Amino acid sequence: MLASCSGAAVVVWERDRDERVGWASRILGNHQGVMQTIAFQPGSLLLASAAEDGWVALWHRGTRLIQSLTGAANGFSCLTWHPQGRQLAAGGLDGELLV
Repeated sequence: MLASCSGAAVVVWERDRDERVGWASRILGNHQGVMQTIAFQPGSLLLASAAEDGWVALWHRGTRLIQSLTGAANGFSCLTWHPQGRQLAAGGLDGELLV
C-alpha cells in the first residue's frame, strides 16, 4: 500500500493480487484544509493524516475514516508515530504539541 497527500485529500494505492490489474487508487477526502502530512503506523496499515483544518484523521487500511481528532485551532503542520506505533504526536501551526 502507498499513500500521498494532495490538496485536501489523501490518495491511496493498493496493488491488486492479480499482477495484470496492477495498482488501484482511491481518494480519501475528509479534510477541509490543505493536507500537511500523512504517516502509516509502524507495522500496520493504519494511516494518520493532518491538515490546516486542525484535524488529525485516522484511516483503517487506507479505506475508511475511523477517528477524527481536533486540537490545533489554526491547523497542523506535522505528525509522527512513535517507532513502536503506540503513540502519535502532532504539531500545530501555533506551536502546539499533541500526543
